[in-house]
Amino acid sequence: MAMNNIYPTVAEEAYKKYAKVPINMLAGLRVDPTDTKVNVGWLLSTDEENFDLSSNSRKAFVYEDEVIEIYSEIEDKMFRRLNKGLFAKGLLKDYHESQLPIDTRNFISDSEVAEIVDLRSMVEFTSRLEKFDSVSTLERIKDYAVSENKSVKKVQAIEARIKAVQDVVD
Repeated sequence: MAMNNIYPTVAEEAYKKYAKVPINMLAGLRVDPTDTKVNVGWLLSTDEENFDLSSNSRKAFVYEDEVIEIYSEIEDKMFRRLNKGLFAKGLLKDYHESQLPIDTRNFISDSEVAEIVDLRSMVEFTSRLEKFDSVSTLERIKDYAVSENKSVKKVQAIEARIKAVQDVVD
């Protein structure tokens, strides 16, 4: 069971929420919101009942097992610092209530996203995009391309791939 909401008396509403991307276990450190000098371990883990081993996929998204809550700005800064490796590898992402469970098909790290977006050849770039059938992965690639002010041509190629993938899903 995840230890994501161990401080229910700290605040009515969590300041920030993060979801794990891998389907298996993910652990790290956080500070105690009542005493920022104390580090506390945390663990997010998909329960065996909600995991299909044969297809290596999640059957159900369980908030308590998949999301960790942070209760203050200072705790968030410390959390991001203590777990910077997990964020850099793309294993922890911001969580918003309205979002669908995180799609882990075609999972790639942030450095792999940067590598793809930085490809110079459009032929090679579109060829790499064709390997992805996960809208969430393609959206990450698009967000990075936009944030790095990459060419309109590249952003349009990503959008075209997203549309193609969505058409197959619909």
